[in-house]
Amino acid sequence: MNSDELKLKIQALVDNELSESEIPEVLDAIESDYTLRKEYQEILQLQARMKGVDYPQPEPEWFEKGLVNPARKGISLLGKVLFLGSYVLLLGYAVYSALVDQGEHLLIRISIGGITLGILVLLGITIGDRLRERKTDKYKGIIR
Repeated sequence: MNSDELKLKIQALVDNELSESEIPEVLDAIESDYTLRKEYQEILQLQARMKGVDYPQPEPEWFEKGLVNPARKGISLLGKVLFLGSYVLLLGYAVYSALVDQGEHLLIRISIGGITLGILVLLGITIGDRLRERKTDKYKGIIR
């Protein structure tokens, strides 16, 4: 393991984000190398100094403005309609051209129609499920 990886693992150790299996390896490296030990001590000191620092946070209204902005909602809806509409039109054209072409075998034309219909049904079910879930989402106001 190189020095940069060990420094990242030391930071993870201090932040309590290191897995149980990696802790002994990192502690052994810290004990055996003076520079890593110094790095570990500096990170611990920095963490101790940072505990008392109060960071300014934006007001909750700042987050809510972005969520309820009508222009944002309208543009988002327009983008979704354009994407899905273009997708359906392109898919419809592909199916139409495959079914109209008399050179295609009947089995291939039936398969293309079945695949297309299946995709559209699954897309419709997914969109319907998402819309139903959106109504009952208990984490609706929380920014992810």
